[in-house]
Amino acid sequence: MLGAVLAGAGLILCLYVGVLVLADLYLIAVHLRGSHRHPAQEPAGCRQADSSRGNEPLVCVQLPVFNEAKLVAAAIDSLCALDWPRDRLEIMVLDDSTDETSTIVARKVAEWRLKGLAIRHVRRPNRDSFKAGALAAGQQLTKAQYFAIFDADYRPPPSFLRQTMAALLADSGLAFVQARLGYRNRERNALTRAQALELDTLFGFEQAARNWAGMPMTFNGTCGVWRREAIDQAGGWRGDSVAEDQDLSFRAFTLGWRCRLLLDVSAAGELPDNFEALALQRQRWSTGTAQVFRKLPWALLHSMPWPQATAFAFLTLFYSSAAVVLVAILAIAALCWLVSPGWALVVALGWVATVALLVVLRTIGAALAARRLGRPLNLAFLGDVVAHWLMQLVLLPTGGKALVAGYLARAVPFARTPKKGH
Repeated sequence: MLGAVLAGAGLILCLYVGVLVLADLYLIAVHLRGSHRHPAQEPAGCRQADSSRGNEPLVCVQLPVFNEAKLVAAAIDSLCALDWPRDRLEIMVLDDSTDETSTIVARKVAEWRLKGLAIRHVRRPNRDSFKAGALAAGQQLTKAQYFAIFDADYRPPPSFLRQTMAALLADSGLAFVQARLGYRNRERNALTRAQALELDTLFGFEQAARNWAGMPMTFNGTCGVWRREAIDQAGGWRGDSVAEDQDLSFRAFTLGWRCRLLLDVSAAGELPDNFEALALQRQRWSTGTAQVFRKLPWALLHSMPWPQATAFAFLTLFYSSAAVVLVAILAIAALCWLVSPGWALVVALGWVATVALLVVLRTIGAALAARRLGRPLNLAFLGDVVAHWLMQLVLLPTGGKALVAGYLARAVPFARTPKKGH
């Protein structure tokens, strides 16, 4: 009897995840329809950049750093090389460091000031609210109406502001413009290739389809430009989540603001090249996702047509619960094995079927993303797909634990992903 009850619970959870995963079918349909229309639209925004020369608004470029001595000098140099009028550009290094990073920043800031650039080294007496607190503190020090935000490992091309600002200025309803994240160390090892495939799928498939369908697509924390009006109306940067980017995005969308993804504009960053660093990063992402979705403003659903609202709700539930539910199903199967091995096999088969559905739909999404981004669909792609799913399987317990922590804990420390400066 107990075995049957446990098996029933496990199968219900399998069905729950299976239904949520079907939202990916909606994204696949949107992608197949939208990818034929949208590639030609992105360069149009870039062409508008030339027409705005001479009328550029003041842009503040913010670089939040914390103990990133290996990265910060090159990061500052790349930001100072952005193509934007020097009297319309401010660079802010928001430095909460406790090591030699601050010395390097001070030297670099002095160097670029001598070259006539408006660059500022901002230090706070404490690290309240982590990255969100640093961004909010920097915002109070400028009159700029636009903020370009970069993490220390990203190197935008000189044309970055020309391309992103053209899109933002062309549509007053956009809260922010998000560029695609690139990776300098994509080919370093199998782990970095697996991550690159995953993030290509995120941008080239999921976020692209969300953007085309009019569903909220959150800011990714770096390589984007925000409108000050949207930040202020949404209540500003808040540190009650380690996913401050998602938090602000959802609050802005609730007020009717929109966003735009520019797939053909990218900045190259650095992927974790060992499992320890990757697990730390994904733990923070999962915890932050749970924190944000725990207080998700469901008023968002009222502003979308029902197909988009339904898909958004399912996708939201999937990303805020899937890892926990999949781990729970495995735990139920283990308990069933102790009570009734036959029922344990049934639950295990249900888990395998659910995961197979997830793998098939996401792999289709990965192929669509690769095609959209101009990457070959060959044996190397298949190898990266296998490595990606092995990586996801190994990360499943970490993600499940972090999601539970995000739902239950009110205060979680911000654990920075260690980078090597490749």
